[in-house]
Amino acid sequence: KVVALTGLDAFRCLQVVVVLGALLLFPALYFLAREIGFDFWTSVAGATVYCFLSNVWVYGGTGFSDVPATALVFIACALLLRGRRDVRAYVAGAAVLGMAAGIRPANLMIGAVPALMVTWVHLRARSYRAVAAAMFLGAAIVAGSYLGAALASQSVDEYIKIVRIQSKYVHDVDSWRNPARPSLYKAAKAFLLWPFWQEDLLSAIAIGGALSLIAAIVRRRMAPLLTFAMFMPLALTSWLNLDFDAAGRYAVGYMAVHALLAADGFLLFGRKVQIALCAAIVVVLIGWSWPALRSPRNIAAPPVAALQWVRENVPPSEPVFVHGRFGPQSNYILDDRQPRFFEEPEDIPAEMGQAWVVDWRIHEGGQSFTSPHKRLWRIIRRRNFEASVTRAAGLIRFGDGWYDPEGTGAHLWRWTGKEATVSLPAIHGSGIVSMRLYVPIHWMPAAPTIDVYWNGNAIDRFTPTTKELDRSWTLPSCVDKANELRLITSATIIPARRGKSSDTRELGLHLDRLSWMPVQ
Repeated sequence: KVVALTGLDAFRCLQVVVVLGALLLFPALYFLAREIGFDFWTSVAGATVYCFLSNVWVYGGTGFSDVPATALVFIACALLLRGRRDVRAYVAGAAVLGMAAGIRPANLMIGAVPALMVTWVHLRARSYRAVAAAMFLGAAIVAGSYLGAALASQSVDEYIKIVRIQSKYVHDVDSWRNPARPSLYKAAKAFLLWPFWQEDLLSAIAIGGALSLIAAIVRRRMAPLLTFAMFMPLALTSWLNLDFDAAGRYAVGYMAVHALLAADGFLLFGRKVQIALCAAIVVVLIGWSWPALRSPRNIAAPPVAALQWVRENVPPSEPVFVHGRFGPQSNYILDDRQPRFFEEPEDIPAEMGQAWVVDWRIHEGGQSFTSPHKRLWRIIRRRNFEASVTRAAGLIRFGDGWYDPEGTGAHLWRWTGKEATVSLPAIHGSGIVSMRLYVPIHWMPAAPTIDVYWNGNAIDRFTPTTKELDRSWTLPSCVDKANELRLITSATIIPARRGKSSDTRELGLHLDRLSWMPVQ
């Protein structure tokens, strides 16, 4: 709100706050490392490596809250640790920790260890006033932050409702309780070891950190063990409960432990080796990350490009449907229009065939907007790299018998049950239906028989001899209604019964690709 006084729009104001938080990361982490007990060069090297980690660098220029919240929690922990010998720093640290928790409550897990340590020191010294002031000030700031957010929302009841919905979503979908989530072993590699795809470099950092911890246990050094104790609760909680596909973002809050311990571990080989290794890591990170940083600065993200195309080419009087995951972008770019939101093509009324549709899936015959799957793809969540604009009449609609789409980006697939139908739009004359199927024949006692029907008429029957196959047919289209394609398989599998999966669905065919194009 203060930045808004300059006249910038809401998003740019938020981005300014995030960039300011990114600029504070180095001095804040250096300050914290010194208070933890690391020497000057280890503190400088660790803070530098952290700031140039690809995920930290990329998210430092976005509108997400992770980076400014992390900068604040670094400052809070440093002040709290200084508070062992300075009451004013203790109270100030509690206040800043309240601010950090007011942005992201998970930051309390990082601040808990230094807060408990210094509080115990002051309780033993009978500084009850300082303890009471710190607790009151921190709690008041946290409570005020969330009460203010609730009052600024549609209503307090609506705020509480949305928080409960989000909590249930995290519990049921993001966390380890979701049977479709990757295994805990795979999630551990993503959250704790390789939150972005630079495995060799991150492995070297992890080895340096492991050496630091081993040496700390042998030599009874407190600084590495305190660093580990501060950041690992958040790391472990993230591993168990947060979205696997967004590990790179969530790791921003705790990867300081990787950087500081690696710098400390490299010191075992001598000061010159420590500085040389940390400098080499920074140089490699700069060279590897720079292309990812340039892309979003120079090219509009596909959802934004698609919505801007609508704004420039679609008259305001024409109906527009926007996929729900593009809701925030739509509210920003189409703020003076009233697009309708949908989740699946089936949600769009059939009579709205001339309406425009903005979707995250690529649709044949529409305007496609894509971003290459290169460096940025290897750092951030793999979402919003594709978008398309098409007429509703050109949508393929999946009917009964299909499970929800799976996969990321342009590579999506669907499973069928024993039988499934799909609706294809009417076109002039004849068209070509093409599909790529995966049939799990290696899980079946015998290959199934697959029947294909077009508008109620049998057009093919075959028994696959390989797991993957391509089929296509040239077929006459209906004139005044959509065409129906039906697939029936004689055998299905239930992965959970094989003992290697918790998936209890009855699966028939795996559809990798489906297209319906007019005959040229």
